[in-house]
Amino acid sequence: MEIVSRPTGLPKTESANPLSIRLLSDEWNDRWDTLAGKCPGSGFMQSSSWARFKRVEGYGHWLIGLFDNDELIGGTSLFQYVGLEGSGMVVCPEGPVLPWSNHVLARQGLKLIIEESRRLTAGTGEIGLRIEPHLPPPAPSLLRKWVRAPVDLTPVDTIIVDVTRTDSEILGAMQPKARYNLGLSMKHGVRVIRSTDPKDIQLFYPLLLETSSRSGFFSEPYGFFINYADTLLPSKASVLYLAEWQGEILASILVFFFGSRATYLYGASTRDNRHVMPTYALHWAAIQETRDRGCLEYDLYGYDPFGHPDHLYAGISQFKRQWGGKPREYIGARDFIFYDRLAERIVERAAADGHI
Repeated sequence: MEIVSRPTGLPKTESANPLSIRLLSDEWNDRWDTLAGKCPGSGFMQSSSWARFKRVEGYGHWLIGLFDNDELIGGTSLFQYVGLEGSGMVVCPEGPVLPWSNHVLARQGLKLIIEESRRLTAGTGEIGLRIEPHLPPPAPSLLRKWVRAPVDLTPVDTIIVDVTRTDSEILGAMQPKARYNLGLSMKHGVRVIRSTDPKDIQLFYPLLLETSSRSGFFSEPYGFFINYADTLLPSKASVLYLAEWQGEILASILVFFFGSRATYLYGASTRDNRHVMPTYALHWAAIQETRDRGCLEYDLYGYDPFGHPDHLYAGISQFKRQWGGKPREYIGARDFIFYDRLAERIVERAAADGHI
């Protein structure tokens, strides 16, 4: 059900039928997912499943539809980081969903999304809108008034495995070490368990804690993964893969499926019995399901393209390169600042500090 619809009043020279924007209820989720899933500039964080998870996490959320007459042609799944109202950004991760190849429509749609974001946050006063379309560089000219964000919401460099190929073709593109290690996992009889049971997250999290301690990276709290499992596993939007050998769970990964892409989000393993190469069996199983679901690509989700030892993905990048995927680069997150609100915050802070 549409909550509100407002014509833009754009000049007829730009569009014979001015676009309109509407807030959408959950009744639109299937149609939205179909549209967002086909948009190459979008990703799983624009899915209705991810929105449901983030709402459980306590985030404010709006689904905004962009219409040409009565046809849904774009929009955004928009998030408000609760607790940062008035000082933070309203965020559109892996979006917005726009017909980017049509510069006129994309420009009109982006203008509407900015206006709607301002309206929706009028009571809480966010100082800007952050977007992150998965577009290759350079950034399109319609983003010239946007500034590069200080932090990205998802990796700007990733590796994509084309799963439309046969097994032989995928194996042939892999590095020899990866093929050998995958063969070892099969030889040793590593069994991959595919689970959509939320209770199985209790098998994953201890492995994650061990991995984060060993590798020195931050791990989300257990409550995050409980909410993730409860909202995303039963719907099969995400799958938990567990590698078992001789009765012991040695490794696990979480993969999210949306549109034409599957995305590897989290991985964890124990030091024990690493010689049986359980992680190779896990990713191979995920690649098989990615193809079986009709997806086109398996996203290994972030790597270091430079070989820098202090890079966030330095520890895992070599493993990801072994799978023979193609590097892909995005323009990264962009901010549109509401400068009037920013000025108000600066004055308020100065007054509070006694400077004015």
